[in-house]
Amino acid sequence: MALLDRIGVAQVASFADLGGGSPDLALAAHARWDCDILLVDLDRKGQWPAAESGWIAGYRDGLVAQGVDAGRIRVVRSDAGLRPWDVIATLNGFGDRWKVKHLAPVLDRCLHADSRLLLDIRKGSGAFPFLKDFGTTEILADLDGADLRRVMFTPTPPTEPQGHDPEWTKIATQLAGKDGFFREKNGHSFLFVPRSPDVLVVTFDNLDIAMTKREDRRPWGFEFIERQGWSMLGAMAGGWTWYREPSVWAEFDRLRDEGFFASFGRVVFYGASMGGYAAAAFSAACPGADVVAISPQSTLDRGLVPWETRYKTAWDRDFSGPYGDAAQASGSARRVTILYDPYEPLDAGHVARFTNPNVLKLRAPLMGHRLGSSLHQMGILTPTILAALDGTLTGPDFYRRLRARRDFPRYQRELFERAARKHPDLARRLGRWVLARGENRAIRQGMAGL
Repeated sequence: MALLDRIGVAQVASFADLGGGSPDLALAAHARWDCDILLVDLDRKGQWPAAESGWIAGYRDGLVAQGVDAGRIRVVRSDAGLRPWDVIATLNGFGDRWKVKHLAPVLDRCLHADSRLLLDIRKGSGAFPFLKDFGTTEILADLDGADLRRVMFTPTPPTEPQGHDPEWTKIATQLAGKDGFFREKNGHSFLFVPRSPDVLVVTFDNLDIAMTKREDRRPWGFEFIERQGWSMLGAMAGGWTWYREPSVWAEFDRLRDEGFFASFGRVVFYGASMGGYAAAAFSAACPGADVVAISPQSTLDRGLVPWETRYKTAWDRDFSGPYGDAAQASGSARRVTILYDPYEPLDAGHVARFTNPNVLKLRAPLMGHRLGSSLHQMGILTPTILAALDGTLTGPDFYRRLRARRDFPRYQRELFERAARKHPDLARRLGRWVLARGENRAIRQGMAGL
């Protein structure tokens, strides 16, 4: 859908519809990004109705009928359900039929630095000056002459790392216990949870995601690492900073110089996307460590990767220094294992910059940037990452597990759509093979089109 092409973000984990005006857009977003769908049951005055609104059931049933797993659809009916979401739509709603001022609670609680809000604004509604205090608006189309315009709203990103939620400080201090530590560094933090001296896993995460999108409010990989009995050092960024903060670099220098990493038998740096970048970059503080990175960036230095059009929030940050270029910094690691989709051109461009002989590149075609989510839904993420972290994962092992994608609806759909563009006969054969083994509504509709 052309409207989604205008959003300009690479990662969309959540799509929220306020008022039920965007079912087709929700379905298209789910097909493109495999995102969760939130049905936000606000009335025209921004209040929660006493009973569920009539549009909810039909909207939900329509999505399920189109092949969306019911477990990926959630209904929000109270303030407790408000979270930062990636894409929010209120088409034919607030700004058009309803007063935009009633959106204030959503703007206060449901936007992060890379959120996008899609809405229709009618002339004279006061929506443009109201939104100006929160961010910027871009007119995408005229819908009713000059009287109604479809608009994309982008919040003003913080110029500095955000301060930490006091609740996170409390949680992290308890997790560290008397033998670990919790340190805060200019909008970033370090949480060390000691367990076995044999293995330390260093993870990288965005505090905003940990506190608002995970029920347990734990750092990336916490429970998985805990089950193995491994020690953990969680580096948390207070926003989409790519950890480009001098105090963060200084902390890794300090940990290196004090012999912290050397006190463990084995050290693994682990992360995805921004965290994958950091895992590779900061492994330079521990030569001989292993790195496991899912869909990582190599750098956001515009001089080195001018083709990278995502992550504008971090374009002006300093990517120089020993931890700046992850492709170079990870050269001192024992092994760098990278999982990525070679058909995602920007991801593939970054991975191509990792040219050191210690790099193991594992291709997962048509799984997308959010590769970890796809592997999880296929049931192979846990054994794959466990093998990668304990150093036993090989290419043949990974590709044997990846055969599970043959029965994965998203992979089937992506493969079918690519074949249909240039090889319709091949697409028909694939479609018949898939439909002989079960229902796939997207492919059935595609077959009718062919």
